[in-house]
Amino acid sequence: MSLEALVLVVGGALLHALWNLSAKRAGGGVAFVWAFNFVSVLVTAPLAVWQWLALPQALGAAAWLAIGVSALVHVAYNLVLLTGYRLGDFSVVYPVARGSGPMFAVVGALLWFGESPSLLGWSGIAAVLAGLLLIGGVVRTVVASPALLPGIRWGLLTGVCIAGYTLVDAWAVKTLAVPVVLYYCLGLAVRTVFLTPQVLAGRAALRAEWQRNRRHILSIGVLSPAAYLLVLVAMTLAPVSYVAPVREVSMLVGVLIGARVLREAVSPARLAGAGLMVLGVVLLGLA
Repeated sequence: MSLEALVLVVGGALLHALWNLSAKRAGGGVAFVWAFNFVSVLVTAPLAVWQWLALPQALGAAAWLAIGVSALVHVAYNLVLLTGYRLGDFSVVYPVARGSGPMFAVVGALLWFGESPSLLGWSGIAAVLAGLLLIGGVVRTVVASPALLPGIRWGLLTGVCIAGYTLVDAWAVKTLAVPVVLYYCLGLAVRTVFLTPQVLAGRAALRAEWQRNRRHILSIGVLSPAAYLLVLVAMTLAPVSYVAPVREVSMLVGVLIGARVLREAVSPARLAGAGLMVLGVVLLGLA
């Protein structure tokens, strides 16, 4: 991987961890998700228009189906993630979600695309599982520290959502050959439209959300698409099998943010667990 690609991916990972920190601090709901997605639509609109005009042919029904399904799963991901942040520690929810997502995606790829993990792939799955157990404390969590269970539970559910949109997106950009940037921008727009009726029915909640969390809404609205687009550019400069694993350094950043910024208790076992999850995702990327 070139130095330029490495800087782009690491930069995207840091931005991803930062917008998740902002989401943790905001603790918002549906109106919050709609608001930062709307900001993201405004930010990416010029790029979407440019891609649309450059598209040689209209998108087919299958492409629009993928965009719609991906948008719905992304909305579920946002809502599940924010619920996890309200109920659990950032240093648990974030790394569990980011680590388990690729693991579930491997299972999904096995069932959907007929892929079969190699020995290296199964080693990655084992490392992710071991990391999850270390972060949760296994027996200690179940017996002595039940307060950690909500973070693990919601982190795993977030990981399922991550795997869901990863598989749909892979189908769209690989099998259907939908231009990646246009696909992402249209998905953002569909997510926003999908939530609009519910948000308009509770305008007071939206106004309250804006007054309380406008700083977080603006930061996530800009940082979230920026993080993803940095990774997209990196994918044009380096193999995806290198880019995807390096991106998951955000898990370790998430644990450190939880310890330093949010003053959450992060034991050596949690740090070791995050490290194992990073290793597992790297192995999955190389498999």
